[in-house]
Amino acid sequence: MKKLMQHQQAEGNMKTLNFQSVEEFETLFKKKTLDVTDTIVDCIESAMSDNLKSADLFRVTIEQGDHSYVIALVRSEWSKALQSCLDYYHEHNHADQAIDTWKLLELAKVW
Repeated sequence: MKKLMQHQQAEGNMKTLNFQSVEEFETLFKKKTLDVTDTIVDCIESAMSDNLKSADLFRVTIEQGDHSYVIALVRSEWSKALQSCLDYYHEHNHADQAIDTWKLLELAKVW
């Protein structure tokens, strides 16, 4: 998958992802990656510290379109998303990220 551009945005930890086609975008979330996982955790942590009701994760633009789209998670989805991130970190032996994510998950459960 060839991304045209990916960079950290000033809007919290949300990332902007630019794709050439919708099909290219769809492949991003079919396979988990460290970059996507890190972004999800960072954005949820930032939203929690700012006491927000949702966490903006990605701004997506597609070269063939005129619009951008924001992918966000509402507060009720944070625990499930963090558990998935924790599972990814365990599977790929990222112990430090796993510990930090577990702590954040425990906070999200009582949030």
